[in-house]
Amino acid sequence: MAFARRLAFTSATYYAASMENGEPEYLSVGDPARRIAIRAREGTAPGLIWLGGFKSDMKGTKAVALDEHAAKSDRACIRFDYSGHGESSEKFEDGTISAWLEDALAVFKNRAKGPQIVVGSSMGGWMALLLARALASDPSLSQNAKLGGLVLIAPAPDFTEELMWKNFRKK
Repeated sequence: MAFARRLAFTSATYYAASMENGEPEYLSVGDPARRIAIRAREGTAPGLIWLGGFKSDMKGTKAVALDEHAAKSDRACIRFDYSGHGESSEKFEDGTISAWLEDALAVFKNRAKGPQIVVGSSMGGWMALLLARALASDPSLSQNAKLGGLVLIAPAPDFTEELMWKNFRKK
C-alpha cells in the first residue's frame, strides 16, 4: 500500500488505514495520547486544511465540499477531527481549546507540506487564528509547511467568553 509508506514522520505515531475503504489515518497526539482521525488527499500546492467548528466533524457539509473542490482542482487537502469529535478518540466533554489547538498544530506539523491555506469555520476560525499565532511565534512548529493564507467562515474567536462564561452562575 503506497499510501501507508508515505506516512513516515518522526515526531508522531501514525496508525494508517486504507483510504480506499473510507477509513481515516490516525495521528497520536499529547500525553496521554489522543488518536486524531485524519483524511488527506495528495495534490498541488497550496494545500487546504479544514478546521471544523464546535461539535462538528470532518464529514460535515462544508468539510466535504472543500475536499470535493480540492479533488476537482487536484489540490492537496487535509481534514481531521479534534479529539472528542467525529472519528477521533476521547470524550467531547473532556476536550479543551488548548487540546484542540494541540491537535491542529500536530496535524499541521506532521501532515502538511508546502504552503497551506487554512480554512476555519466558527470555532475553527478561532483555531485558525490561534494556529497562525503559534506558527508565527515558533517556526519550529512547522518545518515542512508554512501558512500561506487564512479563510475564516463566520469565525467565533473566544466564543467561550461570550456564549458560555457569562451564563454560568456565580457562587
